[in-house]
Amino acid sequence: MRLLVSALLVPLLLPAQGPASSDTLKVRELGELSVTAERRPTAATVAPVRVVSSESIRRRAAIDLVSLLRDIPGVQVDPVVGSGNGISMQGLGSDRILVLIDGTPMPGRLSNEFDLTRLNPRLFDKVEVVEGPQSTLYGSSALGGVINLITRAPGARRAEISTQGGSFGHLDLGARLSGNIGSTILSIDAGRRRADVVPGLAEGTGGTAERYDAMVRAVRPLGAGVLNLRAMHSREDQEYLTGVNAARRESLNRNLQTDVLATYTQGGTELRAHVGSYDHTLRSRTLSSGAVSDEPQVQSIADVEAVRRTAFRGTSLVLGLRGEYERTRSDRLDDGVRRNLSVATYASSETPLGSLAALSAGIRVTTAEVWGTNVAPRLGIMVTPAGALYLKAGVARGFRAPSFLEQFADYVNIGRGNYAIRGNADLSPERSWNTTAEVGMRRGATHGYVRGYVNQLRDFIETEQVGVEGNLPVFSYRNVGRARTAGVEVGGAYALGVATLTGSYAWLDTEDEVTGRPLLGRAAHTVRGALRVTPSWWSLEGEVVRASATPISQNRATGALVEQGAWPRVNVRAAASIGNAWQATLGVDNVGDVLPENATAGFGRRVFAGLTWGGAW
Repeated sequence: MRLLVSALLVPLLLPAQGPASSDTLKVRELGELSVTAERRPTAATVAPVRVVSSESIRRRAAIDLVSLLRDIPGVQVDPVVGSGNGISMQGLGSDRILVLIDGTPMPGRLSNEFDLTRLNPRLFDKVEVVEGPQSTLYGSSALGGVINLITRAPGARRAEISTQGGSFGHLDLGARLSGNIGSTILSIDAGRRRADVVPGLAEGTGGTAERYDAMVRAVRPLGAGVLNLRAMHSREDQEYLTGVNAARRESLNRNLQTDVLATYTQGGTELRAHVGSYDHTLRSRTLSSGAVSDEPQVQSIADVEAVRRTAFRGTSLVLGLRGEYERTRSDRLDDGVRRNLSVATYASSETPLGSLAALSAGIRVTTAEVWGTNVAPRLGIMVTPAGALYLKAGVARGFRAPSFLEQFADYVNIGRGNYAIRGNADLSPERSWNTTAEVGMRRGATHGYVRGYVNQLRDFIETEQVGVEGNLPVFSYRNVGRARTAGVEVGGAYALGVATLTGSYAWLDTEDEVTGRPLLGRAAHTVRGALRVTPSWWSLEGEVVRASATPISQNRATGALVEQGAWPRVNVRAAASIGNAWQATLGVDNVGDVLPENATAGFGRRVFAGLTWGGAW
């Protein structure tokens, strides 16, 4: 281990061979954007990148992050185990999508899945969605892509009060205060959100979700660099009913999340220290007997990272070293508590090939105590042969490390399936190879593209029955899954005066190569078209989205697939600035109140309105 750590430190000690290059890239998929989720040294990138701006977050008045992201081309809603929702990309679900806040992974995965609905959209200035495996830059869980949530930065002396509400008992209240104390710029955000529906559960289940959020940010000069501090805390309480007849239960989910990040930047060097904790408790009460059970779980992460941006003989470089300590406490683990220490080093480069092309490359080596070593390389090229035309292609490897639950589970589930789970300490990481190619054209405000990708997925971790204990079947985890996902997306945007027209079509093909059946929860066809008009102080937007029929489950007796019907919907939104201080939003999602056959969750018409006041203090 000493030799490994020493080897990983060497790249960070290299002196700069030229001016440090910028870590931003510009794309036109949703306008001119500065993307920080990509730790690439310059502007060319093979991975599709989309950004939801602060203006879009305000205009859509989303009840949660999934509502904000679900109509982005290539993105589909993915319900998580228990309650809540994540998203899937390129056919890979939320357990294989990495969630970052300000570029740093945060704890909070139940059954490996991350519930995006518990995070408040109003705390973020923009949301970056990067498709395809990003394990070279960010490590485990980034097989399908990355969602990077950029928090709102402190600014000038300003106070802000906002409220929005609508269908399903939705009511949000928020306040923000920013200013400076000497050379330190500060901001404080606080909010409360409530809805009479629990994300991820079918309508009619009943229940409520109530959330409280707070965030403090501070930026100040320190020596020759800048120190950036951010602390955020959230609490979520969910109450709902599940089960039928004698198994009818009243459930309470309580989620407490705390995340603290300190970043120091000087020239081309960045040092990051991060700690995070996620405390989850599920309390269930069986109505027929009154029996109460608690299932607590606490996941904590502490990590440090050093990033160096430099250049060497015309090649721009990003070099990084990261160490992480993870601890999980759960009654479902064999010893109650499990720990892991991992160390990773990564490098990303871009080399010009004449004046019309650039070659990008990267590699990450991760070593962990509990599952060993993984290598994640990538290689890409971008060519701009003439005028506005561009071509790009790349290949990358992704991986997902086994969780503590998959390796060390030891529990019996009575009343909710009647089975036993035993972990497998010999699991190895899941791995994937992705190939992506895109051809497009940008000319002024016009952008069109055709993109295709293939993911080959191996060593997927799946449950298998391994025996019987008494009358209980016993399940464990094995690296036995193989799958393939492939897709094509065609899209574009055209602006004419105050009007902007956008459209896309996405085709997705998935296959479980063991059973020969499609992966569940993935629509094969998604079509989206939108027209936005922004004359001056007001804007109006209409959007049409249609997702095709989606396989959601399999009949155990016959093996037949059960499908959720096609879901066409129309969304309409309006926004206006009133004077210098007021901003108003009004809209309707799913105007026709369309309910697909075998609907699972989150499909009703939603009417919403919001009002924000802001001014200097």
